[in-house]
Parts: sequence; structure tokens; C-alpha cells
Amino acid sequence: MELEPVDAPLADDDALGTGELLRSDAQEIVWRAPLRLAHLIGGWFPLHPFVAEELCRSHDAHPTLRLELDHAGETLGEKEAVQNVTAELGDESGRLTGVVWPGDFFPGLMLELRRLRGGTVIRLATTQLKERVQAGDRETGHCYDPRVLTREDVPGSSRHGDSAVGLGPRQLIMRTVRRCGLLTLDGHALMDRSVLPSAVYGRRPARSQAAALDSAVVELLAERLLEPALGSRDVWGQPHFPPHDGQRTIPLIGYRPARPRVIRPWGGEPGGEGLRGAQFVAGHLRRLRPGCLPSDVQRAAFREYCRRLGKADGWELPYGYTFVTEHTRVR
Repeated sequence: MELEPVDAPLADDDALGTGELLRSDAQEIVWRAPLRLAHLIGGWFPLHPFVAEELCRSHDAHPTLRLELDHAGETLGEKEAVQNVTAELGDESGRLTGVVWPGDFFPGLMLELRRLRGGTVIRLATTQLKERVQAGDRETGHCYDPRVLTREDVPGSSRHGDSAVGLGPRQLIMRTVRRCGLLTLDGHALMDRSVLPSAVYGRRPARSQAAALDSAVVELLAERLLEPALGSRDVWGQPHFPPHDGQRTIPLIGYRPARPRVIRPWGGEPGGEGLRGAQFVAGHLRRLRPGCLPSDVQRAAFREYCRRLGKADGWELPYGYTFVTEHTRVR
């Protein structure tokens, strides 16, 4: 019997995206935190405990506040730029509710908030990067938390909901590795390849489902959307990366978000028609027609690509493939 995919709870969910106090003085309180998927879906954002505590002393349990948004380098609509929101104040925490998030806000986007002491206005701002980057499947020109982006900006997740139901094998694999893999500070997620089917479906799936997942893993590895790696397993069954000395090695699959600079078309002006028609294409493998071989130039380009990634399992092109270097496609 075929199984429906499940979403296991994220073990590090509460540890991700904790707020950081930047300043608290007699004039104002300033803090910073990443936007989470739950905030986008529910239209809310947590208050810093210092702000919630001060509001509790001077207001009732549900005061109305003015929220002013500044999306660096972007123009917001009237209903987004200035909003009347409600502060829900609990015993130990508080949050803003009724927030209308701009359409291009995404999980992991870093937000800086400030409130003048005694005021009823909270200013929320994003921070612009020096140049646009490609982060996984998303292009952005604003600061973000790569860990939250990896965990929450996944197939099946949007501001309208979060579910694995209805996804194909490739999407299920990318979702599961990113949500459940060992997460590093730069947003790299690694997972024990042998437990992938159980992680996707909650238990060992039907043979046909397991075969479809395995075939999809091979495709994703060949296309460099996932990377192979080696880890180890201790006597208690816990996987580790990098592998520990004296432990049995195990194959891992890893998701590494690409962060190449988004190259503007030659002669294109920032924000002009040329840029809107351009699409950044990351370096990737492409299957060759039977009898064809890659050029020496592409072999060398693939070795340089592997060197930059720190790839540890060989820098030669697999048989039957060539390497397409990163480029900008203009439509």
C-alpha cells in the first residue's frame, strides 16, 4: 500500500531565528529577527520581551499600534507601508497581529524593528545587500538568515500553507533534506541517505515509492542540486558530520544553497527592462547525446567548480555528462 508523505517536527525549530537585541536605552528599543514561515502564514510577528513588558505597563492587553514598513530599495503599496496592527500581550511574551506582509517577503528575511520609548509606532525595515544573490531557488537583494531560508523556503511551503501532500519525488526529497537534515550556520543541510524514505513517509514506504525516491536522488545528484558527502554513525546510531574517527562511515546527501552574484546583462541598467528579462542560471551538469564527449574547457570548468565548492569525492565529470558554467539568460 502506498503511503502519504508526512512532515516530521523540526528538532531545531525553536532554536532558529531567535531575535537579537541591538539597542535598549532611554530613547528607544531596537531589535532584529528573521521572518518565519509561520509569521507569513498567520500575519504576525513577535515583539521583543522588553517592548512587550513596557506595553503591558502602559496599555491594555490588546493595544492598537502603528506599524511603518521600509523595504530597502523597494516601493510598497499604501496598505503595506503604514498599517494599524494589534499587539497581543501575554504574561511573558507579546506579538503584533494583523500584519499585511509585502508579496516579496520570504522566510529568513532579516527585519530590524525599533520603537521609541512610550510611543505607539513600531518601525520595521529590511537591509539591502550590496548586490543581488541567488539563495537556493530564490533571488534576493536583501539580508537574510540562511538557516531559516533552508528550513522554511521549501517545496510545498508558501504564505498560504505548508504541506508535503501532492509533491513529486524530487520535491519531496528537497523538502525533507532541507527540513530535517543536519543544519550548518551557512544553511547547508546534510542527511543520512539510508533514512530518507522513512523521513519522507514516516515509515518504510512501498517498494515503488522507495524506488522513485532513489531514482530522483540520482537525478538531483547528477544535476548538482544535491551533493554527496560522507559522515559516520556512532554506536548509538547517531549520524555525524564530518565523520568521526573510529566510527563506521555512511553516505550522506547534502543541500548547499548557492550564493553566486547575480550578473547583470552587459549594458543593462539596474531596475531596467534588461534586468527584468534576465535570469541567472547556476553551473550544472547536462547529459550528453550518445557518442558525444565534453570539451577540455568544460572538464577544467567542472574541476574549478568542484574546487570552489570544496567537493571531496572527485573533480572529474561523470561519464556521459558535460558541465554548463553559470551564466545569465536574457529572455
